[in-house]
Amino acid sequence: MQLPAKQDCQLSGDGRDRWSARKKTIFLLALLLALSTTGCLRLDGSRKTSVRPPQQETISEAFYREQGTASWYGEEFHQRPTATGEVYDMYGMTAAHRTLPLGASVVVTAIDTNRSVRVRINDRGPFVKDRVIDLSYAAAKELGILQRGTAQVEIRCALTQEALREELGYWVQLGAYEDRSRAGDVALRLEKEYTNVRVLSSRSYHHVRIGPFRSEPEATRLKELLHERGLNAFVVRDLLSLSD
Repeated sequence: MQLPAKQDCQLSGDGRDRWSARKKTIFLLALLLALSTTGCLRLDGSRKTSVRPPQQETISEAFYREQGTASWYGEEFHQRPTATGEVYDMYGMTAAHRTLPLGASVVVTAIDTNRSVRVRINDRGPFVKDRVIDLSYAAAKELGILQRGTAQVEIRCALTQEALREELGYWVQLGAYEDRSRAGDVALRLEKEYTNVRVLSSRSYHHVRIGPFRSEPEATRLKELLHERGLNAFVVRDLLSLSD
């Protein structure tokens, strides 16, 4: 019996085109499946990225906390010297506080909106009753209080209450002078009536202070006595180790 001649297993031109297109489709589907499972590519072609929600500044419960009214100061004081001796920059993230250490970094949170900013204490103030901190223009803008002027805030500082008690004291400051000799003259007059009068120098200014006191009420009593004599004085909180 004669077998039929062996035929070559070949596809026609149309068959080859259909098979080639099918292979391409299978390859593309496999590629998309692999990429989608690794999270590298979405079906719309865009690269998948993870977006982190904005984080609120947090500080341990053990650290310093204070609540009260915040205000801000701007162009009127721009380029004027601060208590640290540096020039106030209304566009910097800084603030004035009456007793926290100069140079301390603090987080200020608006209680009603829960928005927070981190600022550096480089000045003393505010000297308005019932206000606890004066923010720079930039910090107030970031916190969203420019238009209303004031806001109820919480201040948090990465210094424990124990550290504040052990390392910081209260001082009564009577002035800051560019001229060291003028500061010395003021100190000599005060020394006739008060002890622990010091001239403490920063980079640009010489501060006339009395202290330190271990408690704020002690320093406040002296400040009020000086006010009765017509002297401009205010309480600041700074390192106990400061020396002449």
